[in-house]
Amino acid sequence: MDVRPILKDKASMILLHPLAILLLALGFISCSGPSEDPAAWPTRPITISCLAAPGGGTDLVSRLMAEEMGKVLGVKINVVNRTEGGGAAAINHVAKSKRDGYQWGGFSELLLTKSVLGTSDATAKDWAFFAVAGSPGVLSVAPNSPHQSLDDLVEALRANPRSMKVGASIAGSVWHTKLLALERAAGVQFQFLPFQGSSPSQVAALTGEVDVVLTSISEQAELIKGDKLRPLAMIEMEPHEFNGATILAAGEKYPALAEVPVSQFLGLALPADTPAPILEKVTAAFEEVMALPALKETAKTRYLNLIGEHGETSLESNLAAEKVWTWKLYELGIAVKSPDEFGIAKP
Repeated sequence: MDVRPILKDKASMILLHPLAILLLALGFISCSGPSEDPAAWPTRPITISCLAAPGGGTDLVSRLMAEEMGKVLGVKINVVNRTEGGGAAAINHVAKSKRDGYQWGGFSELLLTKSVLGTSDATAKDWAFFAVAGSPGVLSVAPNSPHQSLDDLVEALRANPRSMKVGASIAGSVWHTKLLALERAAGVQFQFLPFQGSSPSQVAALTGEVDVVLTSISEQAELIKGDKLRPLAMIEMEPHEFNGATILAAGEKYPALAEVPVSQFLGLALPADTPAPILEKVTAAFEEVMALPALKETAKTRYLNLIGEHGETSLESNLAAEKVWTWKLYELGIAVKSPDEFGIAKP
């Protein structure tokens, strides 16, 4: 007599039956159900893995695009901040995800450096980019700082190297790279304190944990307008008009800054081998959102420069930036792996 319990759950029967176990092992039975037809996508919520902490530019753009693209696509888009490993957790999570269009990256230009920093195997060629916006970098101090100009700061550092703590995003980020370029061009050396994004580094400047902070004008805008930070210089080649005043460009005094032509971009990315019908829908939604008057107004009030690149145009831009950036980090001794290991040719 068969004394096995009578199982009403077919899934349980599959798990117990020896033949079913064998078929499952051989791949003839799938427990995950039928794959979704890309033509029907999306039918459930999407997740954006943001590589930066809440409060900064990457997080802002991720949440803004989640809200607007969710309306266009007709599904909820959630944002999860995965900052571990300097954002590598977010990059690797999306890179290893199923190619079903439900896992997006809320990324910045930092994505382009993770290969040579040794925290991800993904490079620019592995992604379909949707670049939303960017903002130039500004070096600022607290209002009570004794340094009234970039010249004051440079003179103090030449007299006493590493006497000032500077906060910026993690090693290899756009702001850290610009800081290195400034150090080399001006012949000075700061004491660099890395933070998991721009927002924490700005908080450190407000609390006095650091003497100087380098982030984007977009991220510092409200702090500058509220007299909580005082800008000394744009760490760019061009000055910047802000709130009725001109912030001078460090590149005018130190033209060697042009040797490190890195810039910020904030946006989204999906694995490049995502099914074409899904990428086509994402692209159509992206183009619709980028044309929204509300988005343009938000960019204006947040001091963001809209980019709106995608497809081959965005890929070519990022491949070119990746070459310059990864080799510069390798030259500066920041990279732990050579770009050669990833097939990235010298620019």
